[in-house]
Amino acid sequence: MKRKSSLDSAASVLARALERETRAARCGALTELADAAAAKQAAFAEFQALQPQELCENHTIEEREALRGLLAAANENAVVLEAVKLVLDSTAARLQAILSAVADPGTYQRGGAATRHVMAARINAIA
Repeated sequence: MKRKSSLDSAASVLARALERETRAARCGALTELADAAAAKQAAFAEFQALQPQELCENHTIEEREALRGLLAAANENAVVLEAVKLVLDSTAARLQAILSAVADPGTYQRGGAATRHVMAARINAIA
């Protein structure tokens, strides 16, 4: 049995870490996602630690397949994490709008009577 090269091994480990993070992101498993992100960072550090000649030399079929798998996993990971980011950004924007509405003391007519009343006005009256 042929021994895996360090490039093949590092690429495979990183691809598996990316796939794990992608699965966790798809499921919305935040604890697992945090663990997977840490594993991905460690695997990426291992990949980056390869010697330049290992990255530039003529690669075996197995190494090329591992690199193709790594690239596919990285692309899928990026797409899924971008979708998660968009959902989180949207949620944050909606939450900010809701909290801004709650914190808005309202507008008042000339006579001082509120034309609308929100929770912030009640909170201010209590304080």
